[in-house]
Amino acid sequence: MIRTQVYLPEDIHRDLMLLAKKEGTNFSTLIREGARTIIKKKTTSRKKDFGKGFFGALKYGPKDLSVRINDIYK
Repeated sequence: MIRTQVYLPEDIHRDLMLLAKKEGTNFSTLIREGARTIIKKKTTSRKKDFGKGFFGALKYGPKDLSVRINDIYK
C-alpha cells in the first residue's frame, strides 16, 4: 500500500471516525472502501456509455442497407 495524506473538513473527519467506531472498523478502511466505491461507479458508467453513439447510428441509419449493399458494390 501507498501512504498518502488527505485534507478533510472537520465534520467529514468526525463523521467517518464515528462511523468507523460504530461499524467496528478503522478510519483507513472506510476511506479505502469509499475510494473503491467511487472508482467502481465511475468505471461502470463509462462502460455503459461505450458504443452509445455507434448504436444510435445503427438505430437511425438506413433501414434497407442490407438490401442496397449489393447495388452499391456492383
